[in-house]
Amino acid sequence: MPFTRRRFIQTAAAMVAPALLPAQTKRPNILFCISDDQSYPHASIYGTKWLRTPAFDRVAREGALFHNAFVSTPSCCPSRGSVLAGQDFYRLREASMNHTVWPPENDIPLYTDLLAGAGYQVGYTGKGWAPGVWNAARRVSPAGPAYNSVTLQPPGDGLSNVDYTANFSAFLDGRAEGQPFCFWAGFVEPHRIFEDGIGVRHGKELEQIKPPGFFPDSKQVRSDVADYAFEIEYYDGHVGRMLDALEQRGELENTLIICTSDNGMAFPRAKATVYDYGARMPFAARWGDRIKPGRVVDDFVSFRDLAPTFLEAAGEPVPGEMSGRSLMPILESPLSGQIDPDRHSAVFGIERHLPGSRPDGAGYPMRAIRTADYLYIRNIEVEKNPVGDHPGIVWPDDDPTGGFGDTDGSPTKTYIWQGRDRYPKLADMAFGKRPAEELYAVRSDEFDLRNLADDSSYAEVKALLAAKLSAYLEDSEDPRALGDGDLFDRIMKAYPVLGANDAPKETGNRR
Repeated sequence: MPFTRRRFIQTAAAMVAPALLPAQTKRPNILFCISDDQSYPHASIYGTKWLRTPAFDRVAREGALFHNAFVSTPSCCPSRGSVLAGQDFYRLREASMNHTVWPPENDIPLYTDLLAGAGYQVGYTGKGWAPGVWNAARRVSPAGPAYNSVTLQPPGDGLSNVDYTANFSAFLDGRAEGQPFCFWAGFVEPHRIFEDGIGVRHGKELEQIKPPGFFPDSKQVRSDVADYAFEIEYYDGHVGRMLDALEQRGELENTLIICTSDNGMAFPRAKATVYDYGARMPFAARWGDRIKPGRVVDDFVSFRDLAPTFLEAAGEPVPGEMSGRSLMPILESPLSGQIDPDRHSAVFGIERHLPGSRPDGAGYPMRAIRTADYLYIRNIEVEKNPVGDHPGIVWPDDDPTGGFGDTDGSPTKTYIWQGRDRYPKLADMAFGKRPAEELYAVRSDEFDLRNLADDSSYAEVKALLAAKLSAYLEDSEDPRALGDGDLFDRIMKAYPVLGANDAPKETGNRR
């Protein structure tokens, strides 16, 4: 059904729906907080000692902390699209990749549209669905109307000048009395560019920084990680002030709050990869007495589960197109640990991150399945370089590496590239080609360093995971599993590298 007709019907229904609700029914508010480029376990409640995230920690302490939350894809635009649509990224057609358009047919149901049609006040601040172009679909941003007009002077370069908290307050002020809200707080941080040395200048001590095991442990890398940590702490401060604003208005206990990120940290072997530091996210949920406080959840959850969760929480039907499963049974359970025995794995993948990284916008398709014990990866076009060509076709001016565009430019990237003779194994993991299959025993190999795919003692495990992955991809109608993998290349040829009409320049979003 065309978007304009559906929205007309929904809006008309919304005008009368509140009058039909029983007087005692109070629909919950929804606050979705999503940072930009932050990996698990980078919040202090997870035990990371070189940053402090009191707001995220509060949500987790007063609600539930998740250890196995995974994106559908570790790339900004399609990851956010998966949240909005409640579907695996590869089902989103044009929106399945960065720097494309929202599908012109505009026929993919979104929880934001559905809640707006049900009488919710909907809006976002910062970064919504981006970087991509949505106006070809004759609509507002998929995340809702923008609230970005209030700005501030941030404490460093590379930080957004959008005053997230003030814009959230303006959004709340614009509601009708008693109207529930659905708000997307899209923090730009810790997206690059970072101001060099800002972490140390704000009290970070480099000797306390422990880089992931796929980086060299050097002063340059520790300083880069410290800058990343500062940006996480900056946006976490806004989350804290948003919680305070809700508490002051008496709305906190009736608000379902979820805090997470869209993909991993903007460093080599993280963002835009399907390793844990690319696809595994910090994730916490709070909802007054609806979520028992202090719980720790080990169930595997996916970003495609969020839209069905928000709709069920609001008492709205979940469209059949949504491939995710509502998290409500987990959120409302009094238990910790593994709650739903069927939630024992997550499937994710990627087509391309920066379309200009290879000639003709070519991608590097990957699919993966993660369980509590293993990560299995299928690299589909191994003749290509997974992080792009060198020299690259398009790369940021600030990246002296001069290529490998699917890895954001950074001091760490440059340090590894320039020290490739000193760190050959780390450089190969960051920039080298990959085999058709990868298998990692994640309990003993937290950084996904030892590929066991060719180890005969793991042959049975590999075969089982490969079969499970194939079955899921076929059941969920991945075009690649159905023999139409060229679809993604056709889309990129139809829509060459685009900007983002929902990410103003001042938010610092480049890709």
